[in-house]
Amino acid sequence: MTTNKLSELSGEYVDERMEDSFRVERFAETVRQGRLLLVVSAILNVLFFASDWRFYGETHFFVAIPARAVVVAVSLVCLFAFRRCASPSQAQRVIVAWEVVTALAVGFLVSSHSDVAIFAVIVLPAIYYLAVPTPFRSKLMSGIGCSIVLLTGFMLPQTPGATTPGLILAMVTMNVALALVVAQGNRLRRLEWSATLSERRANAELAESRKMLEHIFMAVPIPLVVTQRESGKLIQANHAAICYFGGMPTFGEPHTADSIYIDAAERAAFLALLDKDGRVDSLEVGIRLASGERRDVLLAGSTVDLDGTPCIITGAVDISARKAMEARLENLATKDPLTQVANRTQFFAIAEREISRANRDKPPICVVMIDLDYFKLINDAFGHAAGDLTLQAFAELCRSLVRDQDHLARLGGEEFALLLPGCARDEALIVCERLRVSVENMRVDGAPASLRVTVSVGISEVALDENNILPALARADLALYGAKMRGRNKVVDANHEDLADCGEVPQPRALLVAV
Repeated sequence: MTTNKLSELSGEYVDERMEDSFRVERFAETVRQGRLLLVVSAILNVLFFASDWRFYGETHFFVAIPARAVVVAVSLVCLFAFRRCASPSQAQRVIVAWEVVTALAVGFLVSSHSDVAIFAVIVLPAIYYLAVPTPFRSKLMSGIGCSIVLLTGFMLPQTPGATTPGLILAMVTMNVALALVVAQGNRLRRLEWSATLSERRANAELAESRKMLEHIFMAVPIPLVVTQRESGKLIQANHAAICYFGGMPTFGEPHTADSIYIDAAERAAFLALLDKDGRVDSLEVGIRLASGERRDVLLAGSTVDLDGTPCIITGAVDISARKAMEARLENLATKDPLTQVANRTQFFAIAEREISRANRDKPPICVVMIDLDYFKLINDAFGHAAGDLTLQAFAELCRSLVRDQDHLARLGGEEFALLLPGCARDEALIVCERLRVSVENMRVDGAPASLRVTVSVGISEVALDENNILPALARADLALYGAKMRGRNKVVDANHEDLADCGEVPQPRALLVAV
């Protein structure tokens, strides 16, 4: 940047505003260094009174003592004035005043031409260059001016000797060398300060960026949580997550993400997807809220590194309402709304799956057709409400009598079908006979006590060479027709019974329904 450009000569900033900023920031250090310089000056010059006492009785004694006293006095006055300095320019004026008065006083002191005097001629300009906290231009002017004053005081009133040119060249060389040292020091200090400013700026920008990201994180309307990758320990949660979970989602001891999942295997599946793809876009899981309520959510997440610790940031979208709607739609599509057993469409889908499995594993499978006898008379005599209660009671009774792997369906009206996987014909006859007797003794809650119902049942076993349910269902339907022709409230096996005496056999109704 142009503002950071440094002068080749002085090592200071070319841009005056940048230089002023540098001096203002270092003002406290300037004051500290200036006070220390003035204190040391006063103390050392007081001690030098003992050295000056050797001139007692000589003319120079009356020059050295007042000059030394002036140096001590100006040091103390400037030290007091430093307390009132409020800016670098004020401090610079105080220091320059001290330099001018001290240089003049020491110019009188070195007129003694002693060994100590030559030491002062060399040291004081060096002090002005290296120890006095002033800008480069002031250092250069005060150093050169001090050198001229001290050389003048040291050489006069004597006639210049053979060493005078060498001494002048030595002073010039020293001034040039010290000016270069000061310029290099200025450059290094300002480069360091520029680096510090850049670091501060970067840290400020980083802090602002972190603050903005944290604000965005907390303001996102989707629940977000950050957890450690390995332990699952919760690190942070945004406002949406706190509101959604009903508090910080920190359940269990220790507080880990495992306690949020209803099924721990779902967290393992989430981590496996992260390991495989580096991120998870959508994974349906069940979670537990602070109230203990179960919710279904769609998770998305990715790995992040926080201070060297692998972490996971996870977002959750509640899909409980969608899942409930899907369940309702599936129920409408697959269940009979009155009895809550499978409907015709679902029955044929289940039958296709079970027959495919039977063809592979060769277990027996039977299909049963059931029809409530004289159901129209029940509706006419007791009303359709009683008829509905009868259908519901019958469906509930069937569910209580069959196995979990059996499938009951309402094909229409008072006609039901029962699929018995892994069940041979003899076993199916026992199940159906028990069902027939139970229905005969069934009482329908909410219906008149005089309401009685019986069923006619037809059974058929699916042949090994049959790839769908239709042939067996047609035979079971014919058996059901035979049961009705023989007086109803009977169980007929299509594979064992002779149906020829039942009169004219109609087209199987279940087959008509299926096609």
